[in-house]
Amino acid sequence: MKFQIEGKRTQTTVLTEYVSCEIQITKAEVQRVTDCPNAIDGDSTAWYDYVSEAIEMGADYKIVQLEKIKPDEIDNEGQPSFSIDNVEWP
Repeated sequence: MKFQIEGKRTQTTVLTEYVSCEIQITKAEVQRVTDCPNAIDGDSTAWYDYVSEAIEMGADYKIVQLEKIKPDEIDNEGQPSFSIDNVEWP
């Protein structure tokens, strides 16, 4: 049986970008997010090892230069969901 429906259809789409980029992030921001020490064995640049962890944990940073290194991938997750306002049949 065919039905005519009206409503709102919601679909989640995931855009995956493959990039190479230069960023700016501060030592204070990395320390705030990761709780890394100010220095390790007298090395005040030890916080560099925590940058990727900080970014993955949601640290604030600025993208200075960005280059896409592969085409984007677009995937739809699961089935669309409907919020149906009206259903009619012949």
